[in-house]
Amino acid sequence: MLVPSEDLSGPAHDLVGVPADEVSSIVRRAKDELIFMATAGYPMWISSDSNAFHPETLNFGEYLRMSQRGIPAPFFQSETSRDIATIRASPITIVQTLMEVDQWLHIFCSMVTNAQILEVLSPGEEESYKERKQVMSAEFVLATPYVPAREAQFVRYSHQQLDGSWIIVDVSVDELRQFHRPSTRSVCRKRPSGCLIRDMQNGSSLVTWVENVDVREKEDEMHAILKPFVESSFALERVVGLQLFNDRQSALSTPRVSTFHPVMHPFHQKEEEALR
Repeated sequence: MLVPSEDLSGPAHDLVGVPADEVSSIVRRAKDELIFMATAGYPMWISSDSNAFHPETLNFGEYLRMSQRGIPAPFFQSETSRDIATIRASPITIVQTLMEVDQWLHIFCSMVTNAQILEVLSPGEEESYKERKQVMSAEFVLATPYVPAREAQFVRYSHQQLDGSWIIVDVSVDELRQFHRPSTRSVCRKRPSGCLIRDMQNGSSLVTWVENVDVREKEDEMHAILKPFVESSFALERVVGLQLFNDRQSALSTPRVSTFHPVMHPFHQKEEEALR
């Protein structure tokens, strides 16, 4: 079975005509790698209390030992970060936010632009996001003109595990593309990235976010002083974006008690007393 090319929900993409089972095999392996990256400790992740930008650093040699993707391609460099946060939202709310492109753009508007679903490869279970696979494209940005936008095309896959936790994984599938489209902007290839979402049984979710990318950038596009910040900030920004969104949702759903007590002019006080 081939990836369909009819009735596209967006522009054609580079995976049209690629066997669907090849895409499925890659995203399943990506899901397994993301789970490992989200839950591993030492020696995969090494604590670094003295480094404010990198509270924990990926042991890249250890990563290459277990990963099937190998070293970055020539002219690409790897950037990996991880962050964990408690979000006041149910897992399915977070899943919906990430799988529906309009909601994703709204919540991460300062980090993601020009996002679109190019094709839904597998819609998943009816009225559920389980096992949904969709080809997406987006530009990832930071709020500074000194870091260029990063274009990426990837497959996003949502999966619910037997323990009830959810995995949302993004992975680029360059090796399956029928042709390569060079970009005038920085190119971003996503190694297995995304989040593990666990239900805390109190209306909140524990979200572990891993960003793991290979980036091609010109040497003069980013000042060296920004590199540590950029390399560590993308996972942090994802969980901060979710936190801010749910803080706003909580504020809107909480009944407001007015603390405004108008001061009555003495003339109107006398008038009110006369009417009593």
